[in-house]
Amino acid sequence: MEESKNRSAALARSNMAFSVAYEVASIAIIAIIVFGDVATADDSIKRLVAFSAVISSITAWIFTSNALKASETAAKDMTPAEAATATGKANSKQPWVVYQVYALAITIATITITLTAIY
Repeated sequence: MEESKNRSAALARSNMAFSVAYEVASIAIIAIIVFGDVATADDSIKRLVAFSAVISSITAWIFTSNALKASETAAKDMTPAEAATATGKANSKQPWVVYQVYALAITIATITITLTAIY
């Protein structure tokens, strides 16, 4: 059981690391749009940048969502002794659904704003 929890925690950490990497890629795409003057570029370049922006945002959301879900599951799967600790109490009170909705809202906003900046 402990090994399974360790694997789940490691997976959650790697998912969060991947989501951060994709968020950095989103920032890089925004820099390309701004400094590369993509709004005046050829249509093929616009499509390439738009595709990259959308895919990066969606992929970041998937990894973030998976990491949040793993953390939520770990918080529910604590032993009574773990739940009695300060960390356990804090984790059991986290608004996991709010975090999921926030991550999705940011993803949608990033896609919308990026596409409007391109077109």
